[in-house]
Amino acid sequence: MNASAKVEKTKIDISKLIATAWTKYSFVFVFFVILFIYAMTVLYHGNTFRFNHITAILASQNTVIVGIIALGMAMVIITGQIDLSVGSAMILSSGVSIMVFNLTDSILLMLLAAIGAGVLCGLVNGILVGYAKMPPFIVTLGTMLIFRSLSLAYVREIPIEITGSGSSQFALDMSLKNYDFLRMVFGTGNLNLGGIRIPYITFLFVFLLIIMMVVAKNTKYGKSVYSVGSNEKTAHLVGINVQRIRMSVFVLVGIMVGFAAFVQACKIGNVTPASSGRSYEMYAIASVVLGGIAMSGGRGNLLGVFFGALSYTTINFIIVSIPALSTDIQDTFQGLVLIAVVLIQTVGPVIKEKIVTLQRRRKTPDKKE
Repeated sequence: MNASAKVEKTKIDISKLIATAWTKYSFVFVFFVILFIYAMTVLYHGNTFRFNHITAILASQNTVIVGIIALGMAMVIITGQIDLSVGSAMILSSGVSIMVFNLTDSILLMLLAAIGAGVLCGLVNGILVGYAKMPPFIVTLGTMLIFRSLSLAYVREIPIEITGSGSSQFALDMSLKNYDFLRMVFGTGNLNLGGIRIPYITFLFVFLLIIMMVVAKNTKYGKSVYSVGSNEKTAHLVGINVQRIRMSVFVLVGIMVGFAAFVQACKIGNVTPASSGRSYEMYAIASVVLGGIAMSGGRGNLLGVFFGALSYTTINFIIVSIPALSTDIQDTFQGLVLIAVVLIQTVGPVIKEKIVTLQRRRKTPDKKE
């Protein structure tokens, strides 16, 4: 092999390495590009970009609450399904958890109530999709309406002593002994590490992320989820109970919805069924997409959901930091970014395949030599 051929081969190897890195960790590159744009936007308006800007992203409601929901949504999408009811299920679960706290003054019971309500919502979806074999889009579209309607009905019919507010809100009772502790630890409190303040709820998000990553990559169940998403028929032939897996991921997203509902109640202090949690299902899906999870199912790294949630929040911060943009046009920019990311996800594997093909062609004359 002559020198020019070696140089050419090195270029192809580097190109292949870059393409592979992009395919596996595109969510990291996407986040840092978006963060860089945010930093430039802050500097352009005469401000200094500080670490506080990053901690604000970590503490954002979109990052933690939507991010926790997105962890469960990712598992649903990996199986090739969708859940449009998570926003309404979160509000229903938040309302239940607030009422339990107002009745018992117990943080543990409040958390268990939120998770229990979320699991129940997920179980309804899972049974209808997994065992009744109904389309997940239609099922979760219907339960999205049902869960929010139930929240509206309960808040108007249940006595104010239990809901904690008037006929339009569920609100934590501020007179209870554990109220301040609840709001500080699971709401607005943060840990000061050498002047860097990191919200406590961020640690909860990271903890749940680690648990979900272990489940997805290091357990038989997690591998079964990926198998069902990759090829349902093949998964059935190798002995995987496809119906149970399809049902279980909705229960799993219900657990994450329960945690998110608990954090929502603690961070905000109240929920309004008529308006709270609107479009959270879309935000969760956006975080999953930005995190590199394939919408076709079977592929994706749950670590990407963390970066996807950060990316989505940063996009919001960029839009808000541009005074010329009205609130009416903000969703347009979010939609454009999502379309661009999905396009890159689609084109990336094609480019990688072309590079591999080119490399194989280059190797053919080498063998003859």
